[in-house]
Amino acid sequence: MIRIATFSLPMAIAAVAFAALADMPASAAEWGSIKGRFVFDGDVKAEPISITKDKEYCGNHKLVDETVVTGEKNGLANMFVYLYLKRGDSVDVHPDYEKSASEPAVLDNNECRFEPHAMTLWTKQPLEIRNSDPGIGHNTNAMKLTANPSFNEIIPNDKPAVKNFEKSEPAPSPFACNIHPWMSAYVLIRDNPYMAASAKDGTFEIKNVPAGKHEFVVWHEGKGNVRNLKLGKEKTDRKGRVEFEIKAGETLDLGEVKVTEKDLGL
Repeated sequence: MIRIATFSLPMAIAAVAFAALADMPASAAEWGSIKGRFVFDGDVKAEPISITKDKEYCGNHKLVDETVVTGEKNGLANMFVYLYLKRGDSVDVHPDYEKSASEPAVLDNNECRFEPHAMTLWTKQPLEIRNSDPGIGHNTNAMKLTANPSFNEIIPNDKPAVKNFEKSEPAPSPFACNIHPWMSAYVLIRDNPYMAASAKDGTFEIKNVPAGKHEFVVWHEGKGNVRNLKLGKEKTDRKGRVEFEIKAGETLDLGEVKVTEKDLGL
């Protein structure tokens, strides 16, 4: 006699549901986002830079100190927000990030300054360092890296330097040009893509974060880790960290985040 296995209706429904979940792609049900806008509560005077090298060229570009940069309606640029992970911890990465992982991030020596002044770099991306100033020599000094090999190289006009990194740096790292000592930039190198530097209007957004509670770090070159800063209903601790719950399929909007001179150590 041939025995035929039979399933009850509840078991059949459960089996179908399990199969559907197994084939389900990453979706809004598993990921959320966080965004906000930093606003500087104070007055910023754009202090001119003293040009000591290549005056005929660099002096044409009205260079100013970029420690504090504000845009429309006092939006504060170059504030870093990034996911904090304890040593040895890892995080799932949304497939959308993987699609663009091989595209290089670009740091340009342009008009005797670095462009951008503040940037993020996932370790899966190469960093391409360019020199767009015709006939002007630049070097890029990244000697203060702590987790990755440091370097200090001349950047020619005709061939960009390409750098790859394997490990997360604990904070944004300063990059400099020794030929033009006023030039500076900050590059945040992390082994996950969950980070942002605020734009000229002060806005930032980190998309497709795994749903759940996470700690984030807030950092600015004037102060380092920004303490006691109110973001939405929460406030950063003495290490500049703050915990948020990222809900599946939702965007946590922190609204306007006011930043004072004291917050930036000015």
